[in-house]
Amino acid sequence: MTDIDEVHAFFRAVFAEVTVMLSDFGSGGAELRGVGTMLGDVPLHGMRYAARIRVEGVARGLVNVVHVRDGRFSITDRRGVQRVAPGRVALLPAEQMLELEGDAVESFTVGLPTTLVDEVARGWLGGDGGPVRFAGTRPVSAGLERHWLGTLAYVRQVVLADLELATNPLIIAQVRHMLATAALAVFPSAAVVPQQRGPGDVAPSVVRRAMAHVEAHSDRYVSLAELAEAAGVSARGLQYAFRRYQGTTPARYARRVRLDRAHQDLLRGDPAAGDTVAAIAARWGFADAKRFATDYRAAYGQPPSRTLRS
Repeated sequence: MTDIDEVHAFFRAVFAEVTVMLSDFGSGGAELRGVGTMLGDVPLHGMRYAARIRVEGVARGLVNVVHVRDGRFSITDRRGVQRVAPGRVALLPAEQMLELEGDAVESFTVGLPTTLVDEVARGWLGGDGGPVRFAGTRPVSAGLERHWLGTLAYVRQVVLADLELATNPLIIAQVRHMLATAALAVFPSAAVVPQQRGPGDVAPSVVRRAMAHVEAHSDRYVSLAELAEAAGVSARGLQYAFRRYQGTTPARYARRVRLDRAHQDLLRGDPAAGDTVAAIAARWGFADAKRFATDYRAAYGQPPSRTLRS
C-alpha cells in the first residue's frame, strides 16, 4: 500500500489509538506491505515498509510481540529509548503510551489479548490472579529469546502452512495458549495475586465432574477456568484435586482423552478410503505428528500407522 490513509488504518487496527508520521512516503518507491491472519482472537502480521515511520499511541487490550527481521527499529517508553537490532524480539505492552520508530523495517508481530495472557497466568498460579503487568520490553535472556523464535517458527512453518491445522479449533486454541505461555516465560512480568487460603479438603466428586466435562467436550479446547467452573471449584482447587486423586493435571488428562479419541478413529479408519494418521491426529488437536506418534506408541505399544492398517 502507498496510500497514507491505508497506512493509518493498518496501524490503528493493530494499536487502536495511534498517530502515524512518515517521511517521503509514497515517493521514491516508499511503501508498506503487510499480510495478516488470525488464530482465533490472536492476530499475526507480517510487515515490510520502505520508509521512515514513527508511530505513537496505545494498544488497547493487546500485547504485541515483534520480531524485527531487518531494518532499524526503536521503542521509546517511560524508561527511555530502546533499540531493537535485526533478528531480535521486543514486547509492546498494552495500555502504555509508546513511540515506535523504524526505517526500512521487516517484522512479524503476534498480538496477544490481555484476557488470554491473564487467563494463562492464572492457570500457572493456580488461583484467581489479577492482571499481568509486563515489566520490560526485552526478553529475560538470550535462551528465552530463542525459545520465542522457535515457537514462532513452529506456528508459521507447521500450523499456518497447513490449512487443515490452521482452521482446526482444537489446534487454534492450543496455539493461542502456547504463544501466551511463551510470552509470559520470555518477558519479565508480574501478576497481581490476591491473598488466598489453601484449597482445603476437595472431594473426589469434583474430579469426576471435571472428567465428565472433558469427555463431553473432547472435540474442542477446554480451558482450566471453564473446567473449574464446571466442577464447582477454584482453578487451584481443581489442580490440587487432580494431583491428589488422579496423579496428573487437568491438561494432561484432557490430552489423554483426545489421544484415546484418536485411537478409536484409527481403529475404525480405512486407508483405502483416504484416512491418514496426520488427518486423524489433527482432528483431535495434535499438530505435531512426531510427538503424536511418540505419545501414541507410549500409550498403545505400537505406532499409529500400524493401528490404522490393522
